[in-house]
Amino acid sequence: MKRIEKIFLLILGLFFLKALLLAFYAGAEISGSSIPQNATMSNSNCLEELRTSLLQEKEALEAEKRELLTKKEELLLMEKRVQEQMAALKELINNAEVKLQELKGIQDERFRLLVKSYSEMRPSKAAQMLINMDRETAVKILSQLKSSQVANILAAMPPDKAAALVEAMTGAPAKE
Repeated sequence: MKRIEKIFLLILGLFFLKALLLAFYAGAEISGSSIPQNATMSNSNCLEELRTSLLQEKEALEAEKRELLTKKEELLLMEKRVQEQMAALKELINNAEVKLQELKGIQDERFRLLVKSYSEMRPSKAAQMLINMDRETAVKILSQLKSSQVANILAAMPPDKAAALVEAMTGAPAKE
């Protein structure tokens, strides 16, 4: 906008200068004196300076326009790259989710096999192994067994250990 304002002011100044010159020439003709030769020369110099200034301003505006177009192209290219990266990230996230689902399926299958092995063990052996593992895992295993199997395993445990597991299975707080 500043350049446009400068151009406008230059044009306005020229019109003002022209009006002054016309008034000056009109006054010189009325008084009968001739127009000074240097006044005509200075007018043509002023017009030439204005023309040069306007050409420079036009070149500057064109250079700025080219620069803006270049920056616009760069921004569009960057936007395209960002969109491509976003698509790649979405694909990676989807792949990771698929892998997590596969891993969960494998873990579920392993746990199912573990529960099956406990269901096929002798109750005394299963009781001994459950006593020695962390309570959370023991509760998960027991919750997957049939009630008759759980009863046989708990019966093979010391009463305090069996009571602690039963409390953990029911969610009741442990007594100390």
